[in-house]
Amino acid sequence: MAKRVKMGDVVQILTSRGIAYAQMTHTHQGYGPLLAVFEGIHDQPPADFADLVAADPQFRAFFPLQPAVNQGLLSIVANVPVAASNSVFPLFRSCVYDREGKRGPWWIWDGQTETMLTRALTDEEKRFSLRGIISAPLLVERIENNYRLQTHDV
Repeated sequence: MAKRVKMGDVVQILTSRGIAYAQMTHTHQGYGPLLAVFEGIHDQPPADFADLVAADPQFRAFFPLQPAVNQGLLSIVANVPVAASNSVFPLFRSCVYDREGKRGPWWIWDGQTETMLTRALTDEEKRFSLRGIISAPLLVERIENNYRLQTHDV
């Protein structure tokens, strides 16, 4: 059986372009593990994972980490403390579309409370991750395509 995942675990994500890294920074009761995915594709492991995870993440995503580790889709390569800059639970954004395909209002979520916006997103809010759980293929696709939060328009 695979290792039990825990806070601070750094996971290796194999992509067609090389190796990417993410860290489990939080666990939400309803959404599960939250990964901070760090920018960069690597040919070999970094000398110091603490330096890697001290950076601002490229994006964050809720992800079924334990099943992915159990199935060998991702590997735990280190466990280091979550950097202070990544320790506060981040804000997320979401919206829905109606039957005609028209986008409804944006919502901002802090892990407990949702707030509906009656205006467009600010530039800062466009950098909030999208609320939801993603799959392993989508995680890899986002890494390979150099996914940027501010250009994702749901």
